[in-house]
Amino acid sequence: MRFRTDRNLQLLYGSLALWMLGVALYDGLIPIYARQLGASPVQLGSLFTIKNLGLASGFLIGWLVADRMNRRTLMFVSWFMGLPVPLLLAVAPTYLWLLPGLLLYELTFFALPAIHAYVAERVPADELASAFGAMAAITSIGFLISPALGGVIADRWGIRTVLLIAFALFVVSTVLVLRMERGGPGAVPAGSSGRLTWRDLSPAAPALLLYVGVNFLVQITNPFLPPFLREVRGISLSEIGVLASSQALGAIVLTPIAGRLGDRLGHTPTLVGQLGVHTSGLLLTAYGPAPLLIPAAALRCRAPLATLTQSMIGATAPAAMLGRTFALAGMLGAALSAAGSFAGGFAYRADPAYPLLISVLAAVVMALALLLRPLRRPRPAGAPDAHP
Repeated sequence: MRFRTDRNLQLLYGSLALWMLGVALYDGLIPIYARQLGASPVQLGSLFTIKNLGLASGFLIGWLVADRMNRRTLMFVSWFMGLPVPLLLAVAPTYLWLLPGLLLYELTFFALPAIHAYVAERVPADELASAFGAMAAITSIGFLISPALGGVIADRWGIRTVLLIAFALFVVSTVLVLRMERGGPGAVPAGSSGRLTWRDLSPAAPALLLYVGVNFLVQITNPFLPPFLREVRGISLSEIGVLASSQALGAIVLTPIAGRLGDRLGHTPTLVGQLGVHTSGLLLTAYGPAPLLIPAAALRCRAPLATLTQSMIGATAPAAMLGRTFALAGMLGAALSAAGSFAGGFAYRADPAYPLLISVLAAVVMALALLLRPLRRPRPAGAPDAHP
């Protein structure tokens, strides 16, 4: 496949892998860290609601710049902004002081639409699911290795030590971004930077709705899984790290498979099947016996769902507005994620299993909607846009 021999994509994927090695060290520990710093379940949900609103703001900035500035420049600025985040989190005296670091990190997502557009413009449409799948699998390697290591370090030396190690990995990741070439396909936005109209957007609308739905069903559970595992299932920080690594292993195995099946069989049957896999993982996490928590973590990985919906957007969005379409997806997804996190806090307070069950219900609704109205296959490479 063409993306495997592209040096710039190799550097980008390598940089993302190192960055996620750092993020994965502490990401699953943040809800527990917030609880240690005094956050109640509702306050924890509110913290992640504000965090997701910050993410929406980051995508709003991405909307403004994605198709108007050099994509490599946007990537570097994003990486540079994210460097101090672990340090800001490490010095937080209370849970509210986590907000500056969390919000700054979410704002750096303004470059994510540019990254997705960069990949989409360098890869043929009939290889997009595989290319996004490869990116997700490579970045998931960090979550395979780091969470267990982060849990062990946190148990022995505290979460702040984990954050300092993450900062060092962020520095190395930024160096790789600097080595990417300035020009080439995808580096400079193609075509017009005119207004994004409904006529332009309508072919990508179903994919956008699915992307938003995936964000909701993930974010209503994501902030509450570590506390659920700690407070309800009674497992240690190290064991939570092992489960996060198992989730990453599931992403590494399942995401390339989902990408290949999406390219060969179509997105609709593949996405319906993956929603079923994700749902089974959630139910096993909530009610399965302890030995099944590891396979449950692997099954509920998010990456295959994100890969399929991202490739749908990349295959149907107008080429001249590719970055802004990804930015719009991010804004909508972040807004619904904020709603999911806020609702999840009240659901967790009522019953810690409720956020997982609501996510299962949302997945079932999405699967039924796809079965009743399947999406068209993406246009083949070189074909004109689906809209006139």
